Amino acid sequence: MTSTQETHSRWLGLTALRAAVVITAAGSAAVCALAVLFAKILDNVLDGDGVTVWDRPVSSWLAAHRDPGLTSVMRALTEVGNPPVLAAVMAAVAMVTAARTRTLLPIALGAAAYGGFLLMVVTVKLAVGRPRPPLPERVVAIDGSSFPSGHAAGIAVVTLVSAWMVTLGSGRPRWIGVTAWATGVPLVVTVGFSRVYLGVHYPSDIAAGWALGAAWGGVLILAGSTVTPLWRGHPLGRRRCRP
Repeated sequence: MTSTQETHSRWLGLTALRAAVVITAAGSAAVCALAVLFAKILDNVLDGDGVTVWDRPVSSWLAAHRDPGLTSVMRALTEVGNPPVLAAVMAAVAMVTAARTRTLLPIALGAAAYGGFLLMVVTVKLAVGRPRPPLPERVVAIDGSSFPSGHAAGIAVVTLVSAWMVTLGSGRPRWIGVTAWATGVPLVVTVGFSRVYLGVHYPSDIAAGWALGAAWGGVLILAGSTVTPLWRGHPLGRRRCRP
């Protein structure tokens, strides 16, 4: 290797390192911001102020303006956020990614994504114990604590981690990643909206669920991008030292 080639190689290495540092720092800041947002909403719920002042008016207005056709659509959409569906999607994406990248890390991250959000949601629900909207406003028969929305948290973390996994690997067509994100983001929004529309959650429950799920998904993406070379498209165990 000539001196010019060595210099160019070092420059590329430093550029990649700087890019990785910037991406990691930006991702860490985003995760921290989402955690702060969740904590702020939680504080509002416990104190009954802040964003929660809009909960009852919004829920009551939606309950009074339901349309039979839209209600059927919302019933179907809300099923996407059910735990068994999320588990199936996360497992399928993780296994396909593991086969494509030839490493078991996607399966470990997928399990952590699903199991982690369930544990956090159940823990917070038990600790807060917020009642759901009044029975007359509920279209779906459900009980238990309202805060935070498990559907919102689950769809957020599964969508984020799944879309990230879909984009892993070198030589992947750009349209695959664009399609994954363009489909996932509207799905996250509509599933969350369906829970408020159907009268089983308040808006603040959904916002908190999104923040919690996105924060956890961000942690896993940062972990997967930092401890492995997957984000560069190289499977584990295939890097070789060259003289």
